[in-house]
Amino acid sequence: MSIIAYYVTISEMNKAVFLDRDGTIIEDVGYLHSPAQIQFIPGSIEAIKTLNKAGYKVIVISNQAGVARGMVAEDMLQTIEKTMHKKILNGGASLDGSYYCLHHPEHGTYPYRQVCECRKPHPGLIRKAAKQHDIDLSQSFMIGDKA
Repeated sequence: MSIIAYYVTISEMNKAVFLDRDGTIIEDVGYLHSPAQIQFIPGSIEAIKTLNKAGYKVIVISNQAGVARGMVAEDMLQTIEKTMHKKILNGGASLDGSYYCLHHPEHGTYPYRQVCECRKPHPGLIRKAAKQHDIDLSQSFMIGDKA
């Protein structure tokens, strides 16, 4: 009987760019309430396309506390997300995934009012995306408009 071991090497893992949504891909207009409010930052779709061509996975990582605050429903957030993805695809670029934290440590009610590891600047969503997309974090980076 022989034992076969398979190890994922770094060269087999993916590199990624994690992008914040509001203020990085689309204009930060406060809490979006409908897809009609989506306004892309000039050049953002072209930048995503350039990252796609360079071999990066492009993944959105965003806090969306408007859900916790009761300002936007989860189903509307999903509708906004689908619309944004479609417009990016129509622009010749693509996103490999989107991860959102719906929590807020001080506002809202259960299950949204909580301290969590997924709310930026905590790394929970990045770790989840890295696991699901086989991402080498040492070859990846995050771009956003706020620390």
